[in-house]
Amino acid sequence: MSSRKFRLPKIHLSLSKFFQMKFNAFLFRFLPFSISRCYIMLLGKLYYLMNWTEKQLIRQTVSYICKRKFQRKLLNKKIKTAFKGIFDHYHEKLFVAYSNFPRLLDFLRSRVRFADEDLLQKALEQGKGVILVTGHFGAVEFLPGALALNGYPTSMICRFQTSRLRKSMGERAEAVGLNLIDADEGNIILSAMRALKQGRILITECDEFDEWRPDPHRDSRFLNCRLPSDRTLELLQKRSGSPVITALMQRQDDRRYTCNLAAIGNGTFPAPMPLHERCLSVLEATVENYPEQWYQWKKFGKLIKSRIEVENDNQEAGYLAPEIGLSIPDQA
Repeated sequence: MSSRKFRLPKIHLSLSKFFQMKFNAFLFRFLPFSISRCYIMLLGKLYYLMNWTEKQLIRQTVSYICKRKFQRKLLNKKIKTAFKGIFDHYHEKLFVAYSNFPRLLDFLRSRVRFADEDLLQKALEQGKGVILVTGHFGAVEFLPGALALNGYPTSMICRFQTSRLRKSMGERAEAVGLNLIDADEGNIILSAMRALKQGRILITECDEFDEWRPDPHRDSRFLNCRLPSDRTLELLQKRSGSPVITALMQRQDDRRYTCNLAAIGNGTFPAPMPLHERCLSVLEATVENYPEQWYQWKKFGKLIKSRIEVENDNQEAGYLAPEIGLSIPDQA
């Protein structure tokens, strides 16, 4: 008899596509927010039960980044809540795309607030549009809709995992005056420049690691790891002259959400570091305090996988090695 442990069959879908199956989209039309959230939590646990290697990568990555800041007991709690944060993200994505539309609009109007909103209003008054830099943090799915409902002319660069999601989001965006720029269609830079020239807010994410345009002459650091430096934001800002503001949508208690805004500068004067790195530093400080609300742990784990493996090997051998300064992206 085989001594191998019994394992459930692996799901050959990404977590995003698994959550966005047709039946789930149908359920979200009727389920209340709290019940649909519990449902997604259960589905997520099932997914990682059958994709334990992916779960292990996320656990190791959160532990590797956060172990210097949190003691073991709190670190274990942060790891556990990081998975809840991932599930919350997909729940919010499905809620925005498929829930009862009037109920969604009421939710966004009553639950989302903007801290230091005057920064955004003053930036728009310059007439050059605004580059609003966010990340895969908190309830980012609520950001474009909340801006549009508050009367801000908004465009967002996005990519859709399913044609069903593309169709639903396109219809809903049109209903509130939101412009979605599909990253899989046409020239993204040209579309982004067009939006800025129209005086719109352009939302982009600074932690889309696999979409970066690396600068061969410079590296950046994020969460104490060395990474390539992305040139996309620099390119957009120099061509448009638009002011840059970071926006991170933090989850609060009682299903309340606060979008924290911070002015980065418009590039008129020399800066100590490139624009992309300044935006990353804002995200980094927020992730360090609220790691459970960031959901790029899998992608980031692949980038620094070699570092994690080296440290694990050294720990097993009882050797305390100095920090490695360079990570090699995993191309698998």
